Amino acid sequence: EAIGVEAVISGEACYGACDLKEDAAEAIKADLVLHIGHTLRINRAGRRTVFVAVEDDIEFDKVIEKAVQTLKRFKKIGLYTISQHLHRLTEANKLFEDYGFEVKADRGGKLSYGQIIGCEFQSAYSIKDEVDAFVFLGQSRFHAAALALSTGKPTYMLDPYLEEVIDVTPLAEDLWKRCLLAVYKAREAERFGIIIGLREGQMKIGQAKHIKEELTKHGKKCTLIAMREISAERLNTFTWFDAFIQTACPRISIDGSGFNKPVLSIPQAYALLNLLEGKEVGDFLRIPSWV
Repeated sequence: EAIGVEAVISGEACYGACDLKEDAAEAIKADLVLHIGHTLRINRAGRRTVFVAVEDDIEFDKVIEKAVQTLKRFKKIGLYTISQHLHRLTEANKLFEDYGFEVKADRGGKLSYGQIIGCEFQSAYSIKDEVDAFVFLGQSRFHAAALALSTGKPTYMLDPYLEEVIDVTPLAEDLWKRCLLAVYKAREAERFGIIIGLREGQMKIGQAKHIKEELTKHGKKCTLIAMREISAERLNTFTWFDAFIQTACPRISIDGSGFNKPVLSIPQAYALLNLLEGKEVGDFLRIPSWV
């Protein structure tokens, strides 16, 4: 307002850099969308979206000092975080090196050096065989457990707010077991709802149609569903389906609870197809990207 620009605050939920609001901006005739807090190595997306970084001023020196005793059995560590703490990465790297650790990180895809997001880990996956463990800087089990699942390495979350050092490997193992169980349960299903996400950055129509085609080859009855909000309450209204595959956000399936029927992500869907073809299910989450 101070510079003569009319601003409208979005009151909608925003689940990440993929969750663009271009359609809403067009509806209200906005010229620009400032997407604050979710950043990638690219600073623009769509026709009018600009990513704006937000830096948290919390420091990691105390929790790193506390972590040294826990991590001393590892010589080489991979150091990763989310966009809010990326500006602390160089400082944290030096602190670990001063304590005698060999520290590695990388960039990959749309991710900056040392960055991961909730469904993409190319930057960490590329060095997983070069390190003994991963360290995640931040207060997000959501991201830290995903780092462990993707790389298959011991992973520790360093919470700078509570100054806690948390081994998230057990959490990752629990998530893996839940995802694996859902795949095996879905093998018995006959009628599948294949969900196309209506959020702009999560709309994978081609993937949904391909999975439908492959399941149909195995005698499964499949119907496409288009949804913006994928929740247990909404899926419960589709009483005639035995299982669902949603191609929107993989974390809905991997972290989701409360679903009465199997709700598979894209990686789980391909694991299911392996089962139906008589193959091993494989480590379907140990990949650089879940989308």
